Amino acid sequence: GAMIFSVYLGAVEVTEAFGIQKSFLLLFMIIIGGLGSIFGSLVGAAFMVMMPVLLKNIMVNSFGWATDIAAHFEFIIIGGLIVFFLIVEPHGLAQLWRIIKEKMRLWPFPH
Repeated sequence: GAMIFSVYLGAVEVTEAFGIQKSFLLLFMIIIGGLGSIFGSLVGAAFMVMMPVLLKNIMVNSFGWATDIAAHFEFIIIGGLIVFFLIVEPHGLAQLWRIIKEKMRLWPFPH
């Protein structure tokens, strides 16, 4: 699709479409979701899309804080989660989901 569109336009310009901000966002989606799993990438993408919306709804609409404070908290939370997942759980949210499913499957009899 993109190749046909670039042939139609006669040129390709990617500086505005994929800047450093989008590149880091994509990297953070993969790190938080889980390295090496497609499900983790999808979960990470959903998390990175929903987190700013939820933060804005909670902080701005419920508590009445300014929107720039919510944006700063977003960066703090993302940074903390990246450090946490890289150190503690490199397989991200996908691995945590697998662990929860396994524990729920064995719940009445843990051994």
